[in-house]
Amino acid sequence: MIDTLDALLCPPDQTGRWQAAQSLAQQMGIKSILVAKADGTLKDISWISTNMPDSWMEEYLCEGYVEVDPLVEDLAARSGSMVLNCGTLQRSDGAPDKAWAYNHGLKAAGFGTLHCTRFGQPRGAGKYVTLGYEDSFRTARSSSGLEMQLFSALLASTIDQDTPPTEKRYGGTAPPLLTTRQREVLSLLAEGMMTARIAEKLGLSEAAVSLHFANARKALGANTREHALALAMKQGLIEL
Repeated sequence: MIDTLDALLCPPDQTGRWQAAQSLAQQMGIKSILVAKADGTLKDISWISTNMPDSWMEEYLCEGYVEVDPLVEDLAARSGSMVLNCGTLQRSDGAPDKAWAYNHGLKAAGFGTLHCTRFGQPRGAGKYVTLGYEDSFRTARSSSGLEMQLFSALLASTIDQDTPPTEKRYGGTAPPLLTTRQREVLSLLAEGMMTARIAEKLGLSEAAVSLHFANARKALGANTREHALALAMKQGLIEL
């Protein structure tokens, strides 16, 4: 681990630093890392560097999950840490469909727990460091709370916009017209599947599927999901 720390703190190049960060995360039982620079809150993202799945990052940014992300809301006013359990939100909690889709979308993306720490002045510019685990917080982590805080602080101080490969940076580029998830639900609609079957097929809630359809309609300027499907096919956004 000492060699990995040396590579992270004194790398020969930016690629070496990013590789060292991922290697150290793996040794600590962490599935993915994310470092974001924000002006105020994550609603004002300057850039994101991460090795989270591309499909999930695309969905998070394009579906507007930042608006219902409790990590953003809770940490915007303070520096500190927060843990989010994925796939645990219940309909009885009275949460809006988008919050439900976000919480269960994380689970579908392979995450059981997120541990997020914010560094910076309250309501001011700062960095968010998120550590993603496959399982629940208690069963997944092999590192202590102190080690997690130190690792998060290390990432905040060493990872910047230019650290990861280009394909792992987000910010400053136009999002795709349709997200991967939106294309998936439209493709399954084209196969004749209804909402319940699509939800079962993708491992999502019916509310999440309906949200993806609604956002696809909005992105394409369609009146119905069938209209959205026709427009997506016409523009070559999905293939049957």
